[in-house]
Amino acid sequence: MGAYTDFVQSRLVQAQYWHDPLDEDKYRKHSRFIADINQEVTTNPEYKQNLMRVSNITFVMFDKDTMVIPKESEWFGFYKPGQDKELMSLQDSDIWAEDKLGLKTMGGQGRLSFLKIEADHLRVPADFWTDEIIPRLKV
Repeated sequence: MGAYTDFVQSRLVQAQYWHDPLDEDKYRKHSRFIADINQEVTTNPEYKQNLMRVSNITFVMFDKDTMVIPKESEWFGFYKPGQDKELMSLQDSDIWAEDKLGLKTMGGQGRLSFLKIEADHLRVPADFWTDEIIPRLKV
């Protein structure tokens, strides 16, 4: 039983986040969440419109992440197509080039921040919140 079966996709939210870099076709065909929300199958203008309503977005990469692989996907990076070794940044992706989610536009407007923290997945010390995150929440 694989992550893309209907049974697994309908019952395990973690499976909906799985993006198999070695089987892009299966990912696009059977992913119930990530492929859809990232507009990798069809385009839903409402997704981009809704995201563009946000004043700013801060992406946080956990440098010692043991949960999210590759950790660069926390900044919308991922493996280059067809393999699982060489990485590609958001700015080198189709999501950016085609501005599928409005991130390129928002980046050009200074509405995106990319932070890195030397910690494991979601292990955020209080001072990081107060020094880095909370100031970015102010419009």
